[in-house]
Amino acid sequence: MAEMAESPLKSPSPEKLKRDISTPYLLRKLKQTKYAHTMPLQQFDSDESSGDSSDSASDNSSDESDDAELSVGQRRKVEELDEHVSNKENIESYFHTRRAGKTSNKTLHDLALEELDHNKITKLLSKMKTGYDKEQAALFAEHTQSFTQWLIYLTEGYNLVCYGVGSKRKLLIHFAKKMLKYDHHVVINGYFPNLTVRDILNSISNDMLGCSSTFRSTNDQLNYIRNSRHNQLYLLINNIDGSNLRNDKSQQVLAELSAIEHVHVIATIDHINAPLLWDEQKAKLFNWLWFDCTTFDKYSDETSIETSLMVKQTGAIALSSMTHVLRSLTPNARGIFKLLATFQQESGPDFQGITFQDFYIKCREKFLVNSDATLRTQLTEFKDHRLIKTRHVDGSEVLYIPVEPKILQQFLESEF
Repeated sequence: MAEMAESPLKSPSPEKLKRDISTPYLLRKLKQTKYAHTMPLQQFDSDESSGDSSDSASDNSSDESDDAELSVGQRRKVEELDEHVSNKENIESYFHTRRAGKTSNKTLHDLALEELDHNKITKLLSKMKTGYDKEQAALFAEHTQSFTQWLIYLTEGYNLVCYGVGSKRKLLIHFAKKMLKYDHHVVINGYFPNLTVRDILNSISNDMLGCSSTFRSTNDQLNYIRNSRHNQLYLLINNIDGSNLRNDKSQQVLAELSAIEHVHVIATIDHINAPLLWDEQKAKLFNWLWFDCTTFDKYSDETSIETSLMVKQTGAIALSSMTHVLRSLTPNARGIFKLLATFQQESGPDFQGITFQDFYIKCREKFLVNSDATLRTQLTEFKDHRLIKTRHVDGSEVLYIPVEPKILQQFLESEF
């Protein structure tokens, strides 16, 4: 059998060590290291014993006298060995202190943060000063000079979208007061977390057109607005890219609404990726004209209802979590969650939960799962994301979605 090639990390041979070691001090150093068990130091016993028999005081001599006997090369070898052993001990100590069971289980929810209401946040924001009030006022006045041009574009069949840094809410309100005081218009705040596209249609059909009847679908409501013989209707939407309007269904309805001949839309966007909401078809329906309306104003109104760990708003957080998680799931997983949400919504406010077996039967009937193991795996993922919870009712464990019925209804309307 062929001999293996010598590894470059192999310990030096005893013969080489014997040539390099000539003093009892270096021998003691090697014996103290963790590499002593890999080196056959018993070969040097004769040298050590002879040195001890000649004079026992040599082992008790000071390190300074032994250092004097070492050559420069031998001292360097001892220093390298000491440094190597010290580094190895430090590494072992690092992993020993961080072994399993020492990891902290603290989470962000354990922080004792003060929860602020909207009044406190408004007071804090009002105390903030930018130092550029005059420049911002001049920029606002410059935008107001384009109001007449905006109105001409709207009457010619275009819709306007305003972009830029800073809140544009005051600018749109000022436009409505100055240019639309004698026309039918409605201002919609798209940054509200509870806003739905159905609310926008109701504000037009009920408030502006005076219709008191209900509609079976959004298409029926759009047809009613389209066929109504009414003067010009102006729709001013602050943040058409709001969190609850970013789904494809809402944008499609708004695009069809803006394409109606007597409906004119002025919208603002603030998200950098807002143009990605509209594909070629929607962009054609909107027929946008883009205006840079940078104001550098503070987003006081827009952020006053922003969800945060310091703000008491759990419903919007739950709605946002369900929306983001659901969009990353497979079609079958989305169907499972929709089935549970629909069943909970139809059961009314007295819904306590549904047992796993009953829910499994419903999923099998819809061909969403083929075994109970598949359903359990999917439910575990929902639990990890805190989309569903379990509790015991009459001795049985039941499943439920921990959100309010109104939030659940908004979720179903926006996503399905």
